[in-house]
Amino acid sequence: MSKRFRPTWAGWFIALLCAFVFLSWIDLVRIRHVGYVTHLTQGAGRANASGSPWRPELVVPEHNNASYRWLDRARLMFDRGIARVRHIDYENAPIGHDIWTTSPYCWWIGAIAWFDQLLTGHPIGQSLEAAALIADPLLHLLLLVATAWFVARRFGGFAAGAVAVSLAALFPFALDFLPGMPEDRSLVHLAAIWSLLLIVAGVRAAAAPEAAAGPSPRRWFIAAGVAGGIGLWLDTPKQAPLLAGVVLGGVLNWLIDFWRAKTGTTTRLALPWRAWSISGAIAVFAAYLLEFFPSHLGSWQLQAVHPLYGVAWIGAGELLTLLQAPRGAGRPLARTGVAALALAAMLAVPFAMWRTHSPGFFAADLAASYLTRMRDGASATSFLTWLLQEGFGASVRATLLPLILLAPAIWLLLRRNAPAATATSVALTLGPVLVAIGFACWQLAWWNEVDAALVALLAPVAAVAAQPAISRYVRWTLGAAGALVLLPGLWRVVPSAGVRLNQALDGPEVYTLIERDVARWLARRAPKPGAVVLAPQNLSVAFYYYGGLRGLPSFAPDNRDGLSAAVRILSASTPEEAKALVEQREIAYVAIPSWDSYLDVYARMGMGQLDGTFMNSLHLWKLPPWLQPVPYQLPAIPGFEGRTLTILQVVEDQDAAAALGRLAEYFVEMNQMDQALATAQELRRFPANLGAIVARAEVEDAAGNAPEFARAMEFVKPFLAVKADRNLPWDRRIALAVVLTRHKDARLARAQLERCYADLDEAKLRSLSTGSLYRLLALGKIFGLTIEDARLREFARGLLPDDLRARL
Repeated sequence: MSKRFRPTWAGWFIALLCAFVFLSWIDLVRIRHVGYVTHLTQGAGRANASGSPWRPELVVPEHNNASYRWLDRARLMFDRGIARVRHIDYENAPIGHDIWTTSPYCWWIGAIAWFDQLLTGHPIGQSLEAAALIADPLLHLLLLVATAWFVARRFGGFAAGAVAVSLAALFPFALDFLPGMPEDRSLVHLAAIWSLLLIVAGVRAAAAPEAAAGPSPRRWFIAAGVAGGIGLWLDTPKQAPLLAGVVLGGVLNWLIDFWRAKTGTTTRLALPWRAWSISGAIAVFAAYLLEFFPSHLGSWQLQAVHPLYGVAWIGAGELLTLLQAPRGAGRPLARTGVAALALAAMLAVPFAMWRTHSPGFFAADLAASYLTRMRDGASATSFLTWLLQEGFGASVRATLLPLILLAPAIWLLLRRNAPAATATSVALTLGPVLVAIGFACWQLAWWNEVDAALVALLAPVAAVAAQPAISRYVRWTLGAAGALVLLPGLWRVVPSAGVRLNQALDGPEVYTLIERDVARWLARRAPKPGAVVLAPQNLSVAFYYYGGLRGLPSFAPDNRDGLSAAVRILSASTPEEAKALVEQREIAYVAIPSWDSYLDVYARMGMGQLDGTFMNSLHLWKLPPWLQPVPYQLPAIPGFEGRTLTILQVVEDQDAAAALGRLAEYFVEMNQMDQALATAQELRRFPANLGAIVARAEVEDAAGNAPEFARAMEFVKPFLAVKADRNLPWDRRIALAVVLTRHKDARLARAQLERCYADLDEAKLRSLSTGSLYRLLALGKIFGLTIEDARLREFARGLLPDDLRARL
C-alpha cells in the first residue's frame, strides 16, 4: 500500500470490519427468523399427496410474494435444463406470456443452489430455498468489501471508511438486501454503483501524473461502460436514467468549466468518453444477443435491454466528446453535423417509445410505490403524497438526511480553485444523483437508487477530507457528523425486537402461512395438476409456488394480458359474460381472500365501480349455477380469527335446488349459521326435491333445532320408500347418509353409505369438502365399511388435515 494510505489504513479497515460484522449480524438474525416462521406447523401438517420427498416450504418475509417469481424461474431453468426462461404459462393461464426481465439474477441464485446441492445432495428446489436466504446478503457483503477496498486504493482511507459505513446504514438502500426475499434489485444496485465509481476512478487517473496514474483513464472508462451495459441488462428502467445522469453531469461539468474559464482557473481534463460509450454499447449489444437470441430478436420491448440503448449511448459519448473539445477545434460544419447525429442517436429511444407506445425506461411495477420491501414501510403514489401523509416522520428523516451530502458536493463544484479532478468527479456523480431524485419524487422505490448514486458521490467528496491540508480534528468532526446523519437510517435497518426474539408473528407472515396451506390443500383436491385459479396477484404467485396452480394476474409488467383478462371477468355485467370468459381461460376456481382486496380493484378498473359487477354478485352470494362454494377452514392463528377465504369452484350447471343445498351445506361447514338458516328458508321452495330436504335437515341439525330436524326427516322417508333417491348426486347421498345416521336410522344410513363406497373414485374424493370427506370416512368406520383399493384409501386419508386424520 502506498505511503499516502498508511496513516488511515487502520481507520477505514476498522470501519469496514464494523460494517461487515453489523450486516452479518442482522442477516443472521433475519435468516434465523425466516427459518422459524417457515417451519411452523400451523396449517402445514397436511399430507403431501404427490409423495414427493420435498415440497416448497420457504415463507418469504413481509408477504413479498414477488420474490417467489425468481425462485419459480430458477426452478424452471433446472427442470427444463435451459439457461433462459423466455415464456411461462403459469401466469396469464393457459396462454402464458413472454418474459422480458433478464436472467443474470436467476443465474446467481442458480449458481448458489447448484453449489448447495453439490455439497448437501438436496433436491434442487430445497437448494434454491437455501440460496434465497443468502443470495442478497452475500451480494451486499461482496459489494461492501469490494467497494471499500477499491475506494481505499483510489480515494483514500477516509473515503473508504465513509463508503463502508454508508453501504451498511443508508436507508432505504440497506433494506434491499434482505435474506429470504430474493429479487434482482440487489444485483442492480451493485452494477449502478460500480458504473459510476469506475468513471470517477478514470477521472482521477486522467488528472494524476503519468507515473502515478496506474491504469490509463481509457481502461477505467471502458470498464465503466461495461458495468453500465451490465446494469442496463439487469434493469433498464433503473440503469438508463442513471446513465442519462452521467451525461447530465458531463454537461454540468462543461458549464462549470466554461464559467471558470472566464477567471482563468480551469484545467480541462480530456476524458475518453468515446471509449466509454462504445464499450457500453458493445456490452448492450452482447447482452441483448445473450438474452434474446434467436427467437426474441427484433422485439420492441424497450423496458428491457435493447440495441437502441447502445445507439443512444454512442450518441451521448460523441456529444460529451464534442463538449470537452477546445473551442474552435475542427471545422464548424463538421462539428455541427456530428452534434446533430449525436442528438438524433440519443433521441432514438424516446422516439421508439413514442412510436411503439412502450413505457421503456419509464416502466413501473407494483413495487414502485413502496419505499422498501418491508410491508409496514412507506407506500405512496409519489414522494409528495408520502410527505403529506407522514410529514417529517422517522422514515422521511432517515431517507432525506443523507442528501446533506449535496451541500459539500455543490460547494466543491462551485469552488473556483477546486482541483479539476475533484470538480469533474463531483459533477459526473452529482448528475445521476439529481436524476435519481427526480425519479424518486415520482416513485418511492427510486430512493434506493438515490442512495446508490450518493455512495458514488461520497467517494470523491470524502477524498477531499483526506488531503494533507485538512487536519485530523476536522476529519474526526466530519466523520462524527456523517455518523449522526446515518444514525436514523441505521436504526431502521436493525431488525425489530419481534424478529430478533422470534416472538409473535406479524400480519404479513401469517398471510403467507395461510397462503401456503391453502395452496397445498387446493392442489390436492383440484381436478387436474396445474388447475387455473382466479385470485389476486399475491395469492396467484403463492398458489403456483406452493401448489403448482396457475393464475391470471401477477406482479410482472409484461403480464398485461393476464391483468386485462382478470379485469374483464370480474367486471362483467352478466353471469353469462363472465362464464364465457371463465371457460375461455379454463378457470377451475375463484379465490377471494378477505385480507387482499385486489379482486375488487380489478372489478372497479373495468366498470369504474363495484356495483353491478360480477365480483359484487359474488360478495352478495348471488352465485350463478356454474359456481359452487368449497369450504376451507383457515388455520387457527391467534389474532387473525376474523379473516376468511372464499373459494368457488367452476362446475357444470346445477339446478336451483342442488345449488342452494350445497350453499346451505357450505354455510354449515363454515359455521355461518345465520346465512345457513336463511338459505334453508329458501330451500322450502322445493318441497318435492329430496336434495333440498336433506340440506334443510343438515341446517336444522347443525342449528340444534331438533323439532325442525325431525320434521324434515319425516319428509325424507317417503322418498326412500319409493326409491326416489336413485338420481341423487353422489355428494348429496353422503349428506343423506349423515342425516339418517343423526336421525338414528342406521339401516337406511348404511344402505346409502354402501352405495357411496361402491361408486367412489379419485375424482369424486377430490370434489368433496374436507367436512364431507371426513364424515364419509368416519361413517365408514362406524358401519365397518372400507375403501377396498389401498391406493385410493390412502389418497382419501391424505386429503384430510392431520387433526381429522388422527380422529380416524
